[in-house]
Amino acid sequence: MKTWICTTLTSFFGPTQGAARLYAFTKQQGHEVSFKDLNQDTYFTLLSREYLEQDFEKLNIVVESMRRNKYLRESVGALLLQSSNNAFQQLLLNNIISKTRFRKLIDAPGFVKQPIFSLLGKRLNEDNLAFAMLMEKEHILSEIEAAKRTLDDRFFALPFEEFIANFTKLLCGKAIIDAVHFPAQLDFGLGLHGMAYAPRLADIQQAIKDEKHNFLIPYYRNKILPSLQQEQPGLVGISVSHMSEFIPAFTLANLIKKESPSTHVCLGGATLTEVSHRVIQNRPLWEYFDSLVIGPGELPFSHLIEALESQNNLASVPNLVYLENSDIKHSEKHREFDLNEAYTPEYVSVRPKSVLPLEASSGCYWGKCVFCYYPKEGTADHNSEYKKGRVRDIDLVIKDMETLKEKYDPQYIGFSDSSFHPQRLEQLAEHNLKRKSPIHFSAFVRFEKAFTSSKFCTKLARGGFLGGQVGLESGSQKTNDFINKGVLLTDVETIIKNFHTAGVLIHIYAIVGLPGETFEDSRLTHDFMKRWRKKVSLGWQIYPLGIHEHGPLALRGPEFGLTLSPMPDDYLVQVMQYKSERGMSQAESLATAIRFHESLKKYYHPLNNLMDVESQKVMLLVKKSQEKVLDET
Repeated sequence: MKTWICTTLTSFFGPTQGAARLYAFTKQQGHEVSFKDLNQDTYFTLLSREYLEQDFEKLNIVVESMRRNKYLRESVGALLLQSSNNAFQQLLLNNIISKTRFRKLIDAPGFVKQPIFSLLGKRLNEDNLAFAMLMEKEHILSEIEAAKRTLDDRFFALPFEEFIANFTKLLCGKAIIDAVHFPAQLDFGLGLHGMAYAPRLADIQQAIKDEKHNFLIPYYRNKILPSLQQEQPGLVGISVSHMSEFIPAFTLANLIKKESPSTHVCLGGATLTEVSHRVIQNRPLWEYFDSLVIGPGELPFSHLIEALESQNNLASVPNLVYLENSDIKHSEKHREFDLNEAYTPEYVSVRPKSVLPLEASSGCYWGKCVFCYYPKEGTADHNSEYKKGRVRDIDLVIKDMETLKEKYDPQYIGFSDSSFHPQRLEQLAEHNLKRKSPIHFSAFVRFEKAFTSSKFCTKLARGGFLGGQVGLESGSQKTNDFINKGVLLTDVETIIKNFHTAGVLIHIYAIVGLPGETFEDSRLTHDFMKRWRKKVSLGWQIYPLGIHEHGPLALRGPEFGLTLSPMPDDYLVQVMQYKSERGMSQAESLATAIRFHESLKKYYHPLNNLMDVESQKVMLLVKKSQEKVLDET
């Protein structure tokens, strides 16, 4: 039986790991399986001349109706400018000036051309931008197509500045798509984004048939369904690794079931596991799929293939919820997956020097923070116990790295572990130091004592460690002690200095509104970020408190003066609503996070104007990797 494993629109900047690891495992079991990685292919297709010409025609109809409506003209113009971060205006100005005697200004230094560009820019504004765009249609499509092909062909093999220059032109393509399909948006870090849909049953039901706003429908219909007709897979597995993938995943599932009702559609992935109980109870969703896997998919998916091939009852497939005779049933078996039994992820359609994710452990070795649900991730039963099978042997991790390097030559490997132990980082570094050139990598780490040694940090940097993310949580020692964070702020300051000196880039996560935290306490977090901003090279994020249904605060709410209530059943989210007897309310936590974000925004890296913060981190680590390659050679 032919089987497909599919990913959907996720991130322009690289693939996800789960489906690639599942594909490698399923192939090794001898199954006839194909991997349809539709993530980056979706971006490059939607931004192609073929598709953008269709959007131009739709936008032309809108523009014709705007001639006597100044408000509508300015609204569309503002959308085009904002979605492209003013790249649209720059692209048009370059073309207009190239036709004049001032064309040499295009390549002039910024301080020379900026005054004239600013003057012309005032004339090319929200009110007339859409008309100017239609007049320069051929130039715009040619520029976007050239940038798309350059990125498709060379991607992170391009020098950093050249990548950004081409990516900025793609923002103009994004702006066209956004203007036509508003309020839905094409987001380079979140896929299908915007205010058109929420992760809610009614929104999913609307989105999968919304030909006007859901720009994925024609893509799937034109590019995927013909392959479905030709290959006729008996099973299609769709991975959902992020909440933003719900609309893409259910859109694809719906079209497959309509085209081929007998094809068994199975959903899986990390995010789906987190909200599986909510998906299960929303019975109308089962019109679009036949089963779902809870937890890592390797064992269940292989057993599912065998059961479907032999037409056996699905009750024997571990960790499976399935539809049988209109009844939703849970399988009789439960199995946890040992990471040491996994195979190295096998990626397809990898762009040159693309960053590749890799998992070396699931959960968190610390696992004591009272707010955190990470220790329960990567399991089928939401068990937070840090068992041996959740940590991949370091020799296997090194073998994974070597295999990925040999097959794909990534710019760097990004470990997706919730927390990477310093000892294991050192083992990777020591292996790298024996190589002719190190394999660069990033990781999530904790502010551990080991990093207070500048010598240790320098060793890691020499051994290929580029940096990564770290959870600070609070700039208040009192708050961090209360939540069992297990770090000292005095150590944190030393570690930040050590990492900066060693050239290790870090991004810091923090939370405001933690149990018992006052606004005065949270202000210390804001001040900490402001004080250390120049040494926190990958930036920072300050979140409001989110309480997850499977997290420890959901079980211990009364202990912390929290009254909890889940979101309505039709929401596919596990974040809970809460009231607090002491400390900030949920609304105050959110407002404080927004206030701090606005206060610190002026210190953000300029890339933040072009892309979301997660994508920005990838780009800055790519830049660092390119610089280290030059130094190492």
